[in-house]
Amino acid sequence: MPRFPLLPALALSLLLGACAIPTSRTNIVVLTENKSVIEPCTKLGEIDGASELHAVLILDKARDAAIARLKSRAADLGGTHVLTSVADIKWKGPSTSGTVYKCGT
Repeated sequence: MPRFPLLPALALSLLLGACAIPTSRTNIVVLTENKSVIEPCTKLGEIDGASELHAVLILDKARDAAIARLKSRAADLGGTHVLTSVADIKWKGPSTSGTVYKCGT
């Protein structure tokens, strides 16, 4: 029997806690790098999709994780759109920041 039976479960929960899980409120958030999309919108604030795990993730996974965190943080502010360079499919980092906007009614 292992001496520390809860250690693997603790490590897994810490890893999963760093992930942003998509929800219905985050699914409505749109990431774009096209300024004309957000012109009629109201600016709500600045956010960052950075994570401590970013440096150890491969680039595709880092982008996916940054997108999920940006959407989650934008939804927390009540935003519908994020203007960010992460929206570019060719994004190579390192910036994961964005500006949150509320568009529509």
